[in-house]
Amino acid sequence: MADLKEFDVLRVGRSDGADTGPGYWPVTAPAPKKLAKEATDKAPRAKPQMIRLAEDDPRYVEWKVKLGIILKMELSPNPDGQLEGNAWFVEFPRGYWPYEKSKHIWVSGYPVKSKLFKTPQEFAAHLIWLLSSSKEYKDCCCVHCNSPNMAKLAAAMDELTSNTPTLPPAKPEKIPPKVTPVPLPTIPGQPQLRQSEPMPKAQHVRAKPDARVAAQTQPQAVAQQEQLKQQQQHQARQAQLASQHQAQQQHNMGWSLQSPLLFRVGEQVWFQNGNTWRLGIIAAQNPQQPGVHELMPLGSSLIPQKNVAKQDRDMRPFQAFSVPPVAIEELKDKTFDEIPWPDKFREYGADPSKRDLLLLDASKMAASKVDWSNSLWSAMSEDVQARTTTYYGCFLGAERIEVGDCLRVRNLPAELSIVSEDLVVMGLRFIYTSGDFPGAVFFRGTLYQRADPGADPAMLVPMEQLPFALRDESHWRSQVQPAAFHGWVVVGDGVRLKEKSVRGRFYPTHRIMPILNPSVFEAAVARRQIEDQHPYLNNRMEGVGRYLGRQVNRLETLGTSVPAGSRLNLEPFAREEMRRA
Repeated sequence: MADLKEFDVLRVGRSDGADTGPGYWPVTAPAPKKLAKEATDKAPRAKPQMIRLAEDDPRYVEWKVKLGIILKMELSPNPDGQLEGNAWFVEFPRGYWPYEKSKHIWVSGYPVKSKLFKTPQEFAAHLIWLLSSSKEYKDCCCVHCNSPNMAKLAAAMDELTSNTPTLPPAKPEKIPPKVTPVPLPTIPGQPQLRQSEPMPKAQHVRAKPDARVAAQTQPQAVAQQEQLKQQQQHQARQAQLASQHQAQQQHNMGWSLQSPLLFRVGEQVWFQNGNTWRLGIIAAQNPQQPGVHELMPLGSSLIPQKNVAKQDRDMRPFQAFSVPPVAIEELKDKTFDEIPWPDKFREYGADPSKRDLLLLDASKMAASKVDWSNSLWSAMSEDVQARTTTYYGCFLGAERIEVGDCLRVRNLPAELSIVSEDLVVMGLRFIYTSGDFPGAVFFRGTLYQRADPGADPAMLVPMEQLPFALRDESHWRSQVQPAAFHGWVVVGDGVRLKEKSVRGRFYPTHRIMPILNPSVFEAAVARRQIEDQHPYLNNRMEGVGRYLGRQVNRLETLGTSVPAGSRLNLEPFAREEMRRA
C-alpha cells in the first residue's frame, strides 16, 4: 500500500479568474470521414484544442502540490528557508482551471483569455498577488500583469556591447615544421636495431621554430588573453545589469493604503476635555465631515459615559503623551482585570470626587491594557489549518496598522549593520502568524532609511515608488524646501520583525506636527527651515503594564472599560473575528 502524505490545504479567497467552466474553450468536432476516392488526398492538420482536465486528474493534483511547495517557500515565516510542518496543497482560485493542449498543461482563467500560465512558477507569482491586499495589477509580478521590459534591457545590453572595444581576429598560429626524430647511436655491446623500429626511451629532438614565427606567436597570445579578459568583463557587466534590473523590479512594486494617515476607527487616543486630557477610543468617523471623530471615553462600564465628538486639533495619538501613574495607592502594580471594580465603586461611590478619581485611574489602567495587547483582522487566507495565515491589518496596541503602512522600528537584526534606528522606517508588506510560533505576530517588509545629504542620487528610491506615508512626507518637504536634499534609500528588503521590534506607526510630519506643536511648526514652515521638524513620539509597551498578547477583537480587549453594547463603526475592509478560533 502506498504511503499517505498529509497536506495543509491553502485556499485563495480572492480571485480574478474568468474561466466560466466547461465550454469556456469550445471543442471543435472532428471532421467527418472522407469517401474512398478522397482518401488519397492529404488530410488537413487538426488545430490543437484546449482539453479541460478532470478534477481528479493526476496532472491537476501535481500542479496543486507544486504550487504548495512554491508558496510555502515564498511565504514561510522562517527567514532561513527551513520549511517546517506539513506541505501545502493549493486549491485553484475560482475561475482558474488547467487544460491540456499539445501534450502540455496550461492554466486558463486570466482576465485576458489568450494569456495562459504554462508553469506552476508563473501561476504562483499571480497567486501571491491575489493573497496580498493590493488591487492594482501593476503590483503583480507575474508574466502577464507586470512582465519586465525586456526591450529596454536588451537595448542596454546592445549599448554595452557596442561600447566594448573589440580586437581584430588573431591570425592562426603557424605550425612549426615537422622534424624527423634522430635515433641515438648504438650502445656498445647491444645488438643494433633496425632503423624502422622505434627506439625505446628515445629522445626526440625538435628543431627550433623560426625566429619570425616566434615573434608573431608572442603578441598573438597576449592579444588572445586580452580579448578573453575583456569578454569576461563584458559578461560581468551584463550580469550586474540584469541583477540591478531584477532588484529594481522588486522595489518598483506599488503600494496601496485604504486608511487615513492620521486617526483611524478603533485607535486609542488622547482627547481634550476642558483643561485636561482624557483617554478614549475612536468609535466612528463621518466621511462627510473629514477631521471629525466620535470618541468613546475609557473608564468603567459601571459609570456610563456618553460618546463625544472631537476634531483633529482636539486629539493626540496615544504615543504623544505618557500615561501618568494611578493616584490610588492600592491600584498600583495591578492590571485592569485584577481590580474588583464593582466593590471599588461601591466603596468610593458616596464621594463624587473620589469616584471621579477612581474612574480616571480606571481609564489609565485600561489604556495600559490596550497598549500591551494586539488583535488581528481581515484574514487573507481562509484556511484555518494553514501553518501560516496572513492578515490585512492588526490592532497593535493603541494603533491600527495595515499592509501598506509605514512603521517606526527598533531592535533591528545586527546583520543589517544599521547604526541609527531613529531614521529607519519599514514599509509593511505582510502581517502573518505561524502555527509553529503560537501567539506570535510577524511583520515583513522593506526597510527605508533617510538618506544623508551626501548620498548618491542614483541610490535614492524614486518618490512614486515609496510607501504612501513616506511619499506624502517627501512630497511635502520638496514643496516647502525645493532646493534642500531629502530622500530615502533601501537598507533591507524582505526583513522579518517580531512584535517587540515595532515602535508604532509612522506619521507624516506635516500632518502630525500642526496638532502637536502648531506655533513652532508654522514658524518653521514660514522660514522654510523644516530640517528639524520631526514628531517625537513614545514607543509601544514602554509604560507600566504586562504583556497580554493576542486578543479576539478590539471590543474584547477593551472589556469592561467601555459600556456594555458598545460598537465600533469599522470600515468594510476591516473584518474582525467574532470569537476565538
